[in-house]
Amino acid sequence: MPQSLRIEWTARAVRDMRRLNVQDRERIIGRIERYAGDPAAFARQVVSLTGSPFRRIRVGNYRVLFRIEREVVAIMLVLRVRHRREAYD
Repeated sequence: MPQSLRIEWTARAVRDMRRLNVQDRERIIGRIERYAGDPAAFARQVVSLTGSPFRRIRVGNYRVLFRIEREVVAIMLVLRVRHRREAYD
């Protein structure tokens, strides 16, 4: 795993974030930035989804679904931010 990751958001993840209240949004962004800054330190908090290239981070009642893309620079592509009851539909 690389030292740090560049963060990119899909349009759908941006829409998901706009629907959240400010406090939840700030907590989620903070967790994503901390993980991207030092993935090794948060490796135990990230779960690889079975049968899928995606991973998830739990932030309270929300799940951040993402994948790591390795091209020239490793990128953390945030796919969705969903409430836990809707995250895996």
